[in-house]
Amino acid sequence: MEPSHLIRTSAWLLAAAAAFGLVMAVIRFAKDMGPPAILSKVHGFLTCSAIAILSYGWATVGLPRIASVALVLLLVTASAGLATSQAWRWLQPAHVQLVLFGHLSMAAAGFFLLLAASAP
Repeated sequence: MEPSHLIRTSAWLLAAAAAFGLVMAVIRFAKDMGPPAILSKVHGFLTCSAIAILSYGWATVGLPRIASVALVLLLVTASAGLATSQAWRWLQPAHVQLVLFGHLSMAAAGFFLLLAASAP
């Protein structure tokens, strides 16, 4: 198993997860209501799959340093995503938007680091 294949597969999974995440954000802010639960489940499933593949690569064949940093950042992002899903019930809307922006920013940074690691 080559690290480049694992990184590329994870990048594709994260790109699909990002698409679902953007759809959820548009629904949340445009309609001022929660998105369907299936969207958040698919978003989380795709993200967890990518993180699992990267973790497997890190533990077995080793990943480049940039991909390892991306993995750590994506793990923190996943925690922020869990907090975001619960924050809609706990916090005021202004605070939730801050948590959501942090989740989005960390996810984008991790994704672009992963893309940089996959470049030849």
